[in-house]
Amino acid sequence: MENSKLISVIVPIYNSGNFVIKTINSLESQTYRNFEVIFINDASKDNSLDIAVRQLKNVSFEYKMINLSENKGVSNARNIGIDNSKGEYIYFLDCDDYISENTFEKITEIFFCEDPDIIFFKFKRVDNNGNLIEHYNDKFKSVNKIENRKDILEKYLNLEIFIYTCSVIYKKKVINNLYFNEIEYIEDQDFIIRTLLNSNKIGYIDSELVNYTFREGSIMNRKFNLKYLNKVKLFDSLYNKYKTSDHELSKLFAKRRAREVLFVTRTYIKNRLDLKFREMKTFIIRNILSNEIVFHLDKKYLKELNKKDLIQILLLKHYPTLFIKIVAFYYGYTISKQ
Repeated sequence: MENSKLISVIVPIYNSGNFVIKTINSLESQTYRNFEVIFINDASKDNSLDIAVRQLKNVSFEYKMINLSENKGVSNARNIGIDNSKGEYIYFLDCDDYISENTFEKITEIFFCEDPDIIFFKFKRVDNNGNLIEHYNDKFKSVNKIENRKDILEKYLNLEIFIYTCSVIYKKKVINNLYFNEIEYIEDQDFIIRTLLNSNKIGYIDSELVNYTFREGSIMNRKFNLKYLNKVKLFDSLYNKYKTSDHELSKLFAKRRAREVLFVTRTYIKNRLDLKFREMKTFIIRNILSNEIVFHLDKKYLKELNKKDLIQILLLKHYPTLFIKIVAFYYGYTISKQ
């Protein structure tokens, strides 16, 4: 294989059962063949490894299977994959997702013709049987074939576009010494933001090239969890990192941070309307409007926000009772009396 054009595909495996069959088959079906696959079995407790090994007997692509003796999470598994990769391009594929047969062909055409640092593309959400749930990117803005980092970061942080781990591929030199941090629920966005900051030229393919399998019980599909606050902490750290060196960038992080505070609060209210009003208010004050978060709701931070977010943040900070009632009313519920 020519190493300069080699794609390294990193596939962590953990309790995926039969889902991994479709993942492997989609790799075998690729029209562009210059790729390697690094499977990392993260100490699966089911028969995922046996299923994968059996299915891999029928493939013609180059692969290696790394077996871990202890489950340490998807971030650790992906990092091991990075360290064992040989290609110029790095692509992460989850063991329950699968790609179109022309995915690598379309990607390499853009890399070879336009030479971007990163390419992202559309994806579909499907159920366990592969039935379409939604064309996910239809709700977001369109993007040019090639854009600069600043424009893509702005659109990403303003929620005008969406990128997830399996809908993006990187030049290995962009990843460089970057690794996934082990931050549950937010490790993907954290990594994507850091790689975007480390790039200059971004490519986009206006085609659905990957199928994201919506599995009940996955971390992304559970009800409210305090780990959602990791998103707020992520944008806290990014805002603080850039507030003196890059005002425009810090402003984007401040705006996104406000939206995450509001999202976490609304999600909690929506999922816990079975509680009495006093319990909900106490939880929000103790866990969401904690000292760490309230500390950042100062004049310097607040002046970075647009009017809509500012009004909601101030309402939440000073009148949490009213905020809860408005959100509850929006979702069509009446909160239990004290």
